[in-house]
Amino acid sequence: MDYNIIIVFLSICIVISYFFSEIAKRTNIPSVLMLIVLGVIVGQTLKAYPEYNVDYFPYLKILGTIGLIMIVLEGALDLELTREKSGLIAKASLLAVLGILGSVLFIAPVFHFLLDMSIGMAILYATPLAVISSAIVLPSVANLLDFDKELLIYESCISDIIGIMVFNLILSIIQSNELGSSLSGFGIEFLLTIIVSLIVGVGLVLLFKFLNAKVKLFFFISILILIYALGKMIHLSPLVLILVFGLILKNHHLIFIGPLKNLMTRVEFMKMENDFHIISRETAFVLRTFFFIVFGLTIDLLSLINIEVIIISLMVFIGIYLVRILLLKGLVKNGSKILEYIAPRGLITILLFYSIPSDLAFDSFKPSIILWVIILSSIYMTFGLIKFSDEDEELVVLEDEDTPEAINQ
Repeated sequence: MDYNIIIVFLSICIVISYFFSEIAKRTNIPSVLMLIVLGVIVGQTLKAYPEYNVDYFPYLKILGTIGLIMIVLEGALDLELTREKSGLIAKASLLAVLGILGSVLFIAPVFHFLLDMSIGMAILYATPLAVISSAIVLPSVANLLDFDKELLIYESCISDIIGIMVFNLILSIIQSNELGSSLSGFGIEFLLTIIVSLIVGVGLVLLFKFLNAKVKLFFFISILILIYALGKMIHLSPLVLILVFGLILKNHHLIFIGPLKNLMTRVEFMKMENDFHIISRETAFVLRTFFFIVFGLTIDLLSLINIEVIIISLMVFIGIYLVRILLLKGLVKNGSKILEYIAPRGLITILLFYSIPSDLAFDSFKPSIILWVIILSSIYMTFGLIKFSDEDEELVVLEDEDTPEAINQ
């Protein structure tokens, strides 16, 4: 195996991904779809070269896990917590939680009756498909109105975290066959996670200030990844820690009060926040690129051409968006119509699906169902972004014209 070829290939992937991102900005076609297609093309090409036909799943999980950490950190650094936004945050949280529960209640019966799964197994397999992918949402909503953008950022990040916690809870219930102990353990783990997250988040911020070293950022990123891995090993929800750390950096005025107020200046906080924003955005971009290309490499095209798979995928897709439309009508009165279209499945769905233990693998469930739902939800989101982008631009123009400065002119 010529490693120079691999280095050239990896470099070309980054360059192509950059152009995909630029195309996505102009066309509203998610770059994720283009990356998956690129992965499929590369995978089909590599079939002619047996020395490159290796098991890509271990790489997929590593890339996805670290990518998820960077994506959640990037999203958290965009979330400003103010009293005025408390209603928005509450709506986003409720939308994320009810969206997962509602989707699971719709998808699980489909798997139960059509794939002959037990109720418990159907719920377990439905959960990954119920979670919105922040990996796709965050790069796709930059041009939306502020309310819609902030709601979707909050919702997708919270959906990732809640989805992982619910998945682990269901898995614990199935493996232990004890509902009461699993629920109590879940509650204790959640409270412990919040407490540990606040302590570690504040500690990391202070460590960053007092650590005299030229190389800091990757040192801290490594610490965050280490804490995430250790948290997983002791059954906490470490993604909450990543979210809390990002929120503390962005909203330091809420945490560093009283005795902590004078430990860091506002300029120091802003510089630290800016540094982490840059590195999380750049790292998330690279990891997202390789994750979806590697995912494309693992796709078996023949498995997609299956009538049963297509029918089940369509039913899951329809269920997801029926639940979303109903929730938006009940909870969000002041959002635009585009919110109904943006609920893509992606990185977190793939990660959770491949986290199902081998002893719980269900042969009749085809992984291509996951791919079809990802493709359908991404295409539907693209349709919505293209359909309503012009209307949003007109609204922004009208808002600008209504400002006092515009009126005075």
